[in-house]
This record gives sequence, C-alpha cells and structure tokens, in this order.
Amino acid sequence: MKPLRLLPYLLVLVFCVVAPVAASAQLAQAVPVDSATARAALLASAKQYPTFYRAVREVQQQDTLLKRLVLVRNGRNDGPAAAFPNGAVRLDVRYLQSPQPGFDDNRMVVVFYHEIGHLHYFRTMPQAQRTPDASERAAFDYSLQATRRLAEAGDCGPLQAGLHFMLLRSQSNDVADPHVRALKNLVQEPAYAEYRRYVARHCPARP
Repeated sequence: MKPLRLLPYLLVLVFCVVAPVAASAQLAQAVPVDSATARAALLASAKQYPTFYRAVREVQQQDTLLKRLVLVRNGRNDGPAAAFPNGAVRLDVRYLQSPQPGFDDNRMVVVFYHEIGHLHYFRTMPQAQRTPDASERAAFDYSLQATRRLAEAGDCGPLQAGLHFMLLRSQSNDVADPHVRALKNLVQEPAYAEYRRYVARHCPARP
C-alpha cells in the first residue's frame, strides 16, 4: 500500500471536531493550522519520517482511542505532541515540516506511541484516580512495548532511541517534571533492564 493513501484519513482526523480540543486550557498557546498547511505537513512527514508515518497509519486504522489528530502551531514550542482525555493527540506542525534538533524519525515514533499510551491510561483510569506521574509512567511503558514490537519485526531504531532518551532524561534534576520523576523510577526497574538486554542481543549498535 502506498504511504500517501493515508492522507484522506488523516485529514479527517485532523479537522474533525477541532473546537472542543482548541477550547482546552492546555491548547491556549496552540493554534490549529489550516487544511492546506496540514496537507503539506503530512505529505512532508510521509517522506521525512516514514516510520512515524506508518505508525500513525496503523494506529489510525486499529486503535479506536485516537479520535482526533490535531496539527497545530504551538507558540510555546514545548514539545512535538500532547494527548488529551477526549481522545485527541496534538502534533506541532513544525516537527513534521522540517527536522528539529534531537527528533529524527525514530524518536518521533517514540513520541507518538507515548501519546497513545496516555490515551490508554485515560481510558483505563478513572479521572479522580489519575496522577501526572502514573500517566507518564503508563505512556513510557506503552511506547516501550510498541517499539519492542517494531524491533521484533526487524526495526530496532525506535526502541533504541526510546531507551537512549529515557535514560538521558532520567538524569535531569528537574524533579518538578512528572516525566523525569517517572523515568527516574523506570530506569531502575527490571523491565527497563530487560529491554536493554533485548537490544544488546538482537539489535545492531546504535549509530
């Protein structure tokens, strides 16, 4: 199947029921882009980030938790993506239009699966019981599971990138950040060590 055949489906997700998402306080600095910009960005991502594009395609077709994919221009530039309890995933269009430092195809896959992990957490955990640390931990766990499946299918790049950047971020002193707190625990646990052993046994050295 040719990659660009996903575009009509993605555009439906991008522009379906945008208003409730844009109303969120978390999107106050993020402005949805127009349809022409979104189409061009998706075309660019299919070529620039083919693994990421295939991951989006697979989730769009198989995971009903993803209700809306919203392309925005984020004034704060606080990262490439975010997920919301209403099933929306927001992507900063700049990360699709041109390479951003530290965010290659493999890391974009990790980021996308991280946000899908948040959607699964929102579905399974009642709102009153959710915590930022648990949400981030669930998202990191999901991205590791998803990228492990890619590695088992022959593409180790996303799993290697995820392990690398998780370890790097766990060394931050910014303990006010729930990502950092979750990772400081995760990288000390046997599950993380097992992912690293899998990579050592089955994957070529990361460039």
